[in-house]
Amino acid sequence: MAGTAAFGVGSDGWFTAVQAVEPAAILDASGPVLATLAFVATVLSGGAVLSVAGGRIDDAVDASMANPLVSVVYGLVAFGLVVFLVGYAVSQLSRFGVASGVLATLLLIVLCLLVLSLSGFGFVVVGAWLTTAVGGREPWVGLVAVGLVCATVWLVLPFAVAAVVWLALACLGVGGPTRRWIHADEAEATPG
Repeated sequence: MAGTAAFGVGSDGWFTAVQAVEPAAILDASGPVLATLAFVATVLSGGAVLSVAGGRIDDAVDASMANPLVSVVYGLVAFGLVVFLVGYAVSQLSRFGVASGVLATLLLIVLCLLVLSLSGFGFVVVGAWLTTAVGGREPWVGLVAVGLVCATVWLVLPFAVAAVVWLALACLGVGGPTRRWIHADEAEATPG
């Protein structure tokens, strides 16, 4: 029953849902569909982050753009940490027999929300840097610009390459604050 949504009670007594769209269907999506999804995800996740953390963006821009290549590496660390923590939660809950189909689905939703939030923050930082480079810091304009760049990448590049570019842009924006967070104890220990 792939491609349809059906709800019922599974053999374990929990409500189960057959996914309306299989995740593998994204691999088969056309370029315009992927571009639209990338633009919408970038702008919505970045917009949510901007509305919550608007004042912290300036420090994040400075931290990320001080050393962009190192920021990308630390951004990968941030994404890896999120995936590890959610994976660890799943493994611990399943070890205690708590992880049912519903709980696994909820944890997958949490993982997606965390990754989108982290990506949105990264896109906002890169967008703010772009607008600063052309003469003023306008995070909303920069976010839309990064959304257009992401959409273009998904439109013209093969799936794997587009995914790497999309992740690299997000990592660039997230990496600077992550680097500062990881090395915060060293900075506090340094006198004066």
